[in-house]
Amino acid sequence: MALDTYANLKTEIANYLNRTDLTEYLDTFIDLAEARHSRDLRLREMENVSTATTTVSGTQSYDLPTGYLEMRYVLYQSDPYNFLYFMAPPDFFRAFNAGETSGTPKYYTIVGSKIYLGPKPDAAKVLELGFFQRPTGLSDSNTTNAVLTDFPDLYLYASLAESAPFLVQDERLAVWAQLYKEGVKTANESAQRGRESSAPLQMSTNRVT
Repeated sequence: MALDTYANLKTEIANYLNRTDLTEYLDTFIDLAEARHSRDLRLREMENVSTATTTVSGTQSYDLPTGYLEMRYVLYQSDPYNFLYFMAPPDFFRAFNAGETSGTPKYYTIVGSKIYLGPKPDAAKVLELGFFQRPTGLSDSNTTNAVLTDFPDLYLYASLAESAPFLVQDERLAVWAQLYKEGVKTANESAQRGRESSAPLQMSTNRVT
């Protein structure tokens, strides 16, 4: 059976467990598997770019996008474009004293569900955020997503690992957990190779004489 839909995934979990009495619990196993994915995976399928935020002069903090997991880059679309550097929150707030200075932002920090810019913007500009986003969870109305399509094993083994404590199958937990761990390592390494292969080619201008 192809692991390409929410329904097929639930069927395959039940098949692996050789149980027909777990229908009401399968959703929970999958939900917990997705929580693992959010912690463990940083795949190209999870990358997104948001240009939905426009800065307001004098305003230092802005909401992060829905489903935000981790930042890849922050671009302040001024002229010229300005990529911002991350600062740890204590250093950031010491440097910018809760937003007393204003100008073209050069730094950012993240606290909770907010991104803070320093110095605080003095103009209305688009803030472009490149980030990892939590994939939309599987459900009866959202029957697939990019992670299930490209890495179905990560859904299956994570769900099985989450089922083991519930079913008191301690001997199987290590098996499912190891298979999941190996799948995560392979998937993240593949994603990293994909990013590196798309990086601009840099050529040396040195001549050999």
